Amino acid sequence: MLPRKSQRGRRARRRRLSLVRKGTLSLVLSLLLAAPALAADDPAASDDVYQLPTVTVTADKRTTDVQKTPSSITVMSRTKLEDANIDTIEKVLQRIPNMNFSQFSGGANFMSIRGITTSAGTSTSPIVMYLDGVPVDTFFNLDAPLMDIERIEVLRGPQSAIYGKNAMGGVINVISRKPTNEWHGTLQADYGSFNTQRYAAAISGPLIEDKLYIALSGSHYSTDGYMNHDDTWYGNQERTERFKGMLRFTPTDDIDISFHLNYTARRDGYSNLIWGDEPTLDSIANKDDYLHSDIWNMALHMSFDFDPVTFESITTYRAENLDYAIDMLPSYQYMYNIQAPGTQLDYVDTGRNNTRKEFTQEFRLRSPDDKKDGIKWLLGVFGGYTDMNIRESYSDMPGIFPSDALGLPAGMFIPARMWTNQPSREYTQDYAAFGEITIPIVDKLKVTLGLRAQQTYKKISGDYIMGMEAMGTAADRGLGYQESDSWFELLPKFNISWQLTDDIMLYGGVNRSFIPGGFNNATKTGVDMTYEAQTAWNYEIGAKTEWFDKRFLLNLALFHSRVEDLQLMKFDIGSQSYLSDNAGSARIYGVEVDAMARLLPGLDAEFSFGYLWTRFDDYTHMDVDYTGNKLPYTPDYTASFALQYRHEKGFFARGEVLHYGQLYWSEANDYKRDPVTLLNARIGYEFDPFAVYVYGNNLTDAKYLNYYTDTSKYGMMARPREIGVQLKYTF
Repeated sequence: MLPRKSQRGRRARRRRLSLVRKGTLSLVLSLLLAAPALAADDPAASDDVYQLPTVTVTADKRTTDVQKTPSSITVMSRTKLEDANIDTIEKVLQRIPNMNFSQFSGGANFMSIRGITTSAGTSTSPIVMYLDGVPVDTFFNLDAPLMDIERIEVLRGPQSAIYGKNAMGGVINVISRKPTNEWHGTLQADYGSFNTQRYAAAISGPLIEDKLYIALSGSHYSTDGYMNHDDTWYGNQERTERFKGMLRFTPTDDIDISFHLNYTARRDGYSNLIWGDEPTLDSIANKDDYLHSDIWNMALHMSFDFDPVTFESITTYRAENLDYAIDMLPSYQYMYNIQAPGTQLDYVDTGRNNTRKEFTQEFRLRSPDDKKDGIKWLLGVFGGYTDMNIRESYSDMPGIFPSDALGLPAGMFIPARMWTNQPSREYTQDYAAFGEITIPIVDKLKVTLGLRAQQTYKKISGDYIMGMEAMGTAADRGLGYQESDSWFELLPKFNISWQLTDDIMLYGGVNRSFIPGGFNNATKTGVDMTYEAQTAWNYEIGAKTEWFDKRFLLNLALFHSRVEDLQLMKFDIGSQSYLSDNAGSARIYGVEVDAMARLLPGLDAEFSFGYLWTRFDDYTHMDVDYTGNKLPYTPDYTASFALQYRHEKGFFARGEVLHYGQLYWSEANDYKRDPVTLLNARIGYEFDPFAVYVYGNNLTDAKYLNYYTDTSKYGMMARPREIGVQLKYTF
C-alpha cells in the first residue's frame, strides 16, 4: 500500500497528464476543422503555398541550403521566433532535441546537449553561442538580445574542427537581420502574469542608398516574479534593458563591412531558490539577495569578394561584469549541523564580483558560395585572448561555534565570525589554424575533410584568504598560488554525403572534439590545481529528406560519442573543497528526428524527438564506483509538437507541447526529476500593420525544478503558468 501522500501525488500527475492530452487533442482538432473552411476562402491557392520554404544557413561558414548540409541543424527564422513568442535563449534551447537547459543562482547556466554536460567548476559551457560572431563559451551570462533577428542556427553535435575549443556539444549562431535599402521597423508591447512587462522597438534602413545602412533596436523587460517570500512582495523582481545596433557599409558590390554593438543590463532581486528537491513557490532566498550584470558585445565583419576567392575578417570584443550576493544560510546550517552539532548561524553572506574581457580575431579565405560544382574549400586562422578577473568570491558567517570547531579545547560554545575570500585572475590565449575541403568523388557523392590545430595556454594567480574573529581577536591568513599550463589538440573531421535524389541526402562522418583543461581557483591548499582536457571521438549517420513536392520534411540522425577525461565536480578531502577534476570515460548513444509538414495553405505542423542512452564507463570517487550510472542533467528523451495556422485574412493560432523525460541530478543517480510536459498556446488577429495576440505558457501550471544539487540541497523552481497579451505594429 502506497502512503497517502504518494497516492495523491500520482493521482495529481495523472490528472495533469490527462489535462495535457485533452488540451492538445482539442487544440489539434479545432485547428484542423477550422483550416479547410478558412482555406476555402482562397480558391487561387497554388502549389507554392503548399511547399515548405527553402532555408539557408551559414553553419559551415558559407551559405548553404540546410537540407543539403550534411549535419544536424535546427533553424529558427525570424518569423518562427515571432510566431512561437521566443524572446530568450532559454526558450530557444527548450525546443532543441536532446537538450536540457537549467539556470542557477549567480547567473550560472547548466546545460546538457547530446549527453555533453556543463561542469560547475570549469566555468565553461558544452555549447558555444556566437552573437553575430562574438563567442560566448562560459556558463555565466549566457544571454542574447533577440531583437531584429534574421535567424538562429543550433548546430547539434560537436563542431570543433570549424569552431574550435568548447564546441563539444554544439554551436548556437545568433544572426541579426542586415539593414537594406528598405526601411522597416517594429513596435511591441507585452503585459502578462506577475506584472510582467516587455517593450521593444526596432528600425533599420539606408542612410545612403546602396552604400550605408543602419539598424537600431532596444527592449525593456521587468517582472515582479513568481516566488513567495515572507518578508517582501517585491524581492523576486527582474529587470533587463537591452540595446543593439548595426552599421553596414557596402561601397561596391564585392565589399560588405558591418559593425555590430549590443549592450545588456540585468538588475534582479532574489532568485527562485528553494530548499530541497520538492517543487514549491516558497522562496528561502534573502530579500536582500541580488544579481547585477552588464554585458558589451562588439564585432567587426569584413567580406571582400575577389573572384574566385572570398576573404573574410571577424574581429570581436566582449566585456562582462557580474556582481551577485546570496544568503546561503540553509545550506551552511545543514553542513555545520553535521560537522559541528550545536552551531547556530545567523546568516551566511556569499557572493562574487568579477570582470571578464575577451578579444578574438579570425581570418578566412574560401571558395565562392555560388560555386555549384567542383572542389569547395575553406582556410582560416584564429587568435583569442581572455582576461578573467575574480575580484571577490566570498563568504561571511557569524554564529555560535563549538570551541573544538575553532581549534580550541572542547566543551564550550563561542561567539565567532568567520570569513573567506578567493580572488584570482586567469589569462587565456588561444591560437588555431583550420581548413576544410569538399571533393566530388563521383556524381552526387562528396567527401569533406577538415582539420584544426588548436593551442590553448592558461595561467592563473590567486589567493585563499581565511579570517576569523573570536573572543575579541581577529586574524587573517592567505595562501597564494600561481600556475600555468597549455593544451594542444589536432581535431580532424571526415564526412561523406550522397545526394541520392534532389530531395534525399544520406551522410555519415566522424570527428574529434575537446574542451581544454584548466585550474581550480577554490582550493585551500594549492594542490589539485589542474584538471586535464576533455576529449571525444564522435560518429554520426543521418538522412535529410523532403517528400510530396516539398510539402513534408523528415530528417534523421543517429550518433555515438566516446568521451574521455570528463570534467566533473568532486569533493577533495585534502582541501575540503569541491574541485573540478577528470572522471574517466563515458559512452553516449542517441537518435534525433525532425519533421515538418505543410498540411494545408497556412497550416503547418512541426515535430522533433530525441533519445539518449548515456553511461559512465569508468568513474570511481572516494571509494564509490559510479560505473554504469547515467550522466547527470541529461533527459532520457525529449519531444516537441507544434501546430500552427495563419490565414490571409488575419487569424493566427499556434499550440505546442514540450516534453522532457526523466533525468538525474547527480552522478550517483540518487535524485531525479520525473518527466515534465508543458503546453503553450498563442492566438491572435493580424490586420496589417497591426497585430494583437493572447498567449499562455505552461498552461497546465506544472510545478517542477529547473535545477537541483544534493551538495547544497538547493533547487531552482521553473516558471509556473503565465498568461499575457501582446500588441505589435510593423512597417
